[in-house]
Amino acid sequence: MRKFRRLIVIVSVFYLVFGIWYVESNIAQETKGQLSQTRYVDPKGYFKIVPPAGWRIQEYPQDLRGKVAFINPESSNIDLRVLVNAIDFSTVEELIAMCKDVEKHYGIITNIEEITFSSGPAVRRSFHLGGIKVYSIDFLVGKVKHNLQYAAPPNKYDKYLPVVMKSMETYEPVFRDISDQEVIKHLVAKKLRLAQLMTESGNFELALEYVKEGLDVSPKDADLLKLKKQIEDKLKK
Repeated sequence: MRKFRRLIVIVSVFYLVFGIWYVESNIAQETKGQLSQTRYVDPKGYFKIVPPAGWRIQEYPQDLRGKVAFINPESSNIDLRVLVNAIDFSTVEELIAMCKDVEKHYGIITNIEEITFSSGPAVRRSFHLGGIKVYSIDFLVGKVKHNLQYAAPPNKYDKYLPVVMKSMETYEPVFRDISDQEVIKHLVAKKLRLAQLMTESGNFELALEYVKEGLDVSPKDADLLKLKKQIEDKLKK
């Protein structure tokens, strides 16, 4: 009798677990190619977008720039990111030159095309970086650069590209009159983040280079000065 009851419990647990898996699997399949029912509004006021349904939202409240990541539930290596920051130039030609300089700096082989996006000129890029395939769009609204970037492993890239493209089509930049001081703050935030990334990867020389570039613009920035000391201490060891 005890064995029979134990068997009943085991079977019940199996069907419960299987049922939960089946429901979650069906929900994932149903939302895979759909957009969210809710529009995401950047809390810093730079953009609005309808993300893919079911993708987790990762915000960066400490970053001055407009920044968010929508992360696929299947894998954290699949995401759609938006990064908005103030810049000190205003033409597509300068934007293309900036993209080329960045990719030359990192040794990225890319395809750069000038396209129309959000009713205006934009730059489209595609490249591989660290085993990940990337699709990126950059464009300007006044003194603000908007970047939308989709990244995924090559074997998953095509699977989610259609819904990502749908999401990108819903992107709405919000015009903001940017002051010179805001341009400086965004530039410093960018250099700080790049320096942090290089520090995390152990590339202390390049990290220090980014820190110094940030200090050239804002010599008394406390975060850059703190990171500079940390990097220099590591280089002495």
